[in-house]
Amino acid sequence: MVVISNNIEIYSTEDNAFSISSSDVIGYFSMSKKHVHEKYEIYYLLSGERYYFIKDQVFRIKKGHLVFINQGEMHKTTDADLPDHKRMLVYFEKRFIETLNGSVSALLDFMAQKKYSVMELSLRDQNYIENIFREMTEEIIKKPTGFEVQLQGLLMKLLVFISRHVDEHNEKEYFSNCPKHEKIADIVKFINTNYSEQLSVGEIAERFYISQYYLCRTFKEITGYTIVQYINTVRVKEAKKLLSHDNLKMIQVAEKTGFGSIAQFNRVFREIVGCSPLNYRKSLDNQL
Repeated sequence: MVVISNNIEIYSTEDNAFSISSSDVIGYFSMSKKHVHEKYEIYYLLSGERYYFIKDQVFRIKKGHLVFINQGEMHKTTDADLPDHKRMLVYFEKRFIETLNGSVSALLDFMAQKKYSVMELSLRDQNYIENIFREMTEEIIKKPTGFEVQLQGLLMKLLVFISRHVDEHNEKEYFSNCPKHEKIADIVKFINTNYSEQLSVGEIAERFYISQYYLCRTFKEITGYTIVQYINTVRVKEAKKLLSHDNLKMIQVAEKTGFGSIAQFNRVFREIVGCSPLNYRKSLDNQL
């Protein structure tokens, strides 16, 4: 089937601290790559259905679902039964709005404590959210005086809405009940808990009673990562937290996060982060 994808970046600030885009897809389409970044993300589905892998769970989302993704959170969308879909997407960094309101940090910290932030909106709330996106688009098209300040204010309205409504929803209602999604979710949870141990594809496949071929193919399809890529990404994410503690030596950080040697730790960390663990620790010290 031919895929027609009309993906439009509506606006992005010069420093990339904020961007908004829309997408109208006809046909089967899945994010081709693993997706993790240090920006916050707000995803709103205007029509259609999608499967959405977030952290360690696969959700089935439909028209009117609003999703908040924390910075550094692994996620990927894939096709559901109805592939045609429209969505709005906002990326932003904290610095884009913290100049407007100092209390934004507390708001983002509050949402960071939530395991998942997936909401199915009522028709009234759908209209409210869609009006915010409409106002954002109009501000960007017309660019009146102070339009970026207005964008900051509209983004704050979105965040306040999410923070007020996130606890009203039981995310388990939106979990996919597809057997392969449930299996991969269990495997992801296992890796997230046991990353400090020596893990292999063969051992994981045996533990979950599936073939290595099925494990590798299905895991990549749903998460965007190979098994090894995912394990390494989790280990590096945890290592970054430990590197903030000056009392831990590099060998201790490597051992606590499941790396077999300092050489492997340095190589994998550099591949994922772009610098050595030592230089990453120095960059943290320079921020103090």
